[in-house]
Amino acid sequence: MDAVRDRGAAMAQNIRQKFQDWMDTLVDAIAHNDAGMGAGIAAVRAALTGKNPVWAAIKALVSGLSGKAKVALVLLLALGLVLAPVLVVVLLLVLVVAALVAAVRAASA
Repeated sequence: MDAVRDRGAAMAQNIRQKFQDWMDTLVDAIAHNDAGMGAGIAAVRAALTGKNPVWAAIKALVSGLSGKAKVALVLLLALGLVLAPVLVVVLLLVLVVAALVAAVRAASA
């Protein structure tokens, strides 16, 4: 069991490191390409013309990113879509275990 736990911890660390690398790539691309400034300007322009400033900022931000940053963003979104169901299942399992523990405690009291 210790070997399995250690292997799982190593895998989790590897995933965290890759995620951090993707986030660093994305943040660096935004900071160095002035995509953030362009997104802000597009949001103000959209607000002044009566359009949705959030959507305009998102479109300007993505269009201002480099190819590498766009790939990192797509991988980040895909990772989120893949992990969301897993997180829901884990949450449900935690709730089931909590309910079982509460039932056992109530029965023993």
